[in-house]
Amino acid sequence: MSVFAYPSAVIREAERPLLDAGVDLMSRASRALARFSAEVLQESRGQVSGSRVTVLAGPGNNAGDGLFAAAALARRGAHITVVTLFAATHDGGLDAARRAGAGVIGFPETDADISAEVLRELTRSDLVFDSILGTGARRGLPTHIASLINDWQRSSSVNGTRGRNSATGTHGSKRAAATVIAVDVPSDLSPDEKGSTDRIHADHTVTFGGLKTDLTDPRVRAFTGTVTVIEIGLELDAKLATAEVVYTGDLNADFPRPGPEEYKYSRGIVGILAGSEEYPGAGVLTSTSAVNCGVGMVRYLGSQLVAEFVIGLHAEVVTAPGRMDAVVMGPGDPETEHVHDAVDSLSETNVPVVLDAGGLDMVGRAESVKGTWLAERPVVLTPHAGELARLLSRILGEIITASRINSEPIGWAQKAARLSGCIVLLKGHQTVIAAPDGFCVLPETGPASLATAGSGDVLAGIIGAMVAIAHAKNQHSSAEHPLLERELAHTVGLGVLVHNAAGRRAVNAGALVDAVAEVTGELIHGGYLIE
Repeated sequence: MSVFAYPSAVIREAERPLLDAGVDLMSRASRALARFSAEVLQESRGQVSGSRVTVLAGPGNNAGDGLFAAAALARRGAHITVVTLFAATHDGGLDAARRAGAGVIGFPETDADISAEVLRELTRSDLVFDSILGTGARRGLPTHIASLINDWQRSSSVNGTRGRNSATGTHGSKRAAATVIAVDVPSDLSPDEKGSTDRIHADHTVTFGGLKTDLTDPRVRAFTGTVTVIEIGLELDAKLATAEVVYTGDLNADFPRPGPEEYKYSRGIVGILAGSEEYPGAGVLTSTSAVNCGVGMVRYLGSQLVAEFVIGLHAEVVTAPGRMDAVVMGPGDPETEHVHDAVDSLSETNVPVVLDAGGLDMVGRAESVKGTWLAERPVVLTPHAGELARLLSRILGEIITASRINSEPIGWAQKAARLSGCIVLLKGHQTVIAAPDGFCVLPETGPASLATAGSGDVLAGIIGAMVAIAHAKNQHSSAEHPLLERELAHTVGLGVLVHNAAGRRAVNAGALVDAVAEVTGELIHGGYLIE
């Protein structure tokens, strides 16, 4: 199920009514953390009893979460060592850990002897809690902590294998490094990876109350590991979310299946302006993927040559002009005359447009969307990093490179969406879908097999079909309304998930477009994707 992400300040504000009412949120969080940790230990070493757990404790509440959880593990037979890294820590949590039998090492400042003792504990641990800094911290780690972590992680890389689910390392005598669980957020959670050996790389992050926006940034994935959200009873307003993370399993509930009363017009009509005499295959792939997505009708708008190829494969595709619920423009550099014809046919409508490849050249300056035919409708841009770099270079009047885009994909997608007023689907290892208000939809990562010629054409057809279905549904509903930006971004995210699911069954674009029919067929006919 999709998960909304919120700024830490929003989550803290949602905690306030419960705290004012006397609800012990730390107790809820620590019990859940203890259960999660016990499952990790059961998987890695077969039992909790006898395991060695070290808590790296900072001064704040996430130290309390880790300390209370460690006390619970101690009651199940785990050997607990607490390392207090500042002059003060969470007193209640520390008392609970001590009462449960934990040993405590104080390491508030640089001390070579104590550092060596702590390092020995870390290297023989089965599980380590990173409870050093929480969501309120925006600083680097103090020197004595950074040095300790650097030594520990270098030792782990030499003597074992991080995250291994066995009691021994690769070479038998070498012990596997501890599993690291970051409590709420990893300490020093900033996307700057310089000096990353001085920062803890967690295997898991267990976060409480709601997913924090900072944890969705692809640049911090190396530090978060797998993120698990623990519910503690907060009431969060989705309107305050900054992002939505969507998973393949969401298609089971959210894919737009046809109802018993639907007909071809209520299922949407997508126009495809793709392909040219130079690149006819793009028109075929884009049209075929749209056909295979279950849309009511596909109307091909391009050249006669490509139309013959398309109709030869799909007799149901229509080439006559007529109504449309979405139009895909750009894959395969369609000829200018056909672009002009399509623009003319759309000038008096509010039909959504998906611009891909050559179609992105229509967005050339900050004013190029505002005040033009594009401004009268929802627009989805589908660039890869290089295309977005060229687009932003035109808009901003400065050179933007693909490497800059790849270094901060969410930020650049948001900037492009804000400047253009469009939904921006930035394609890449971590696809980002940004709305003009800054809201992002983040689909789970797709397979590497999608990095192949024609894959983007297939995606454009899928997105066009999904947008057409959504637009038609709105137009035929009793409460007719335009597609809202976040609704459109979610629809585009579902299209990416279809593309990902098909990509797991194919290694080239020809097989990929056939797999789209398999995936959507399973969804439409009541099957469920097991992902």
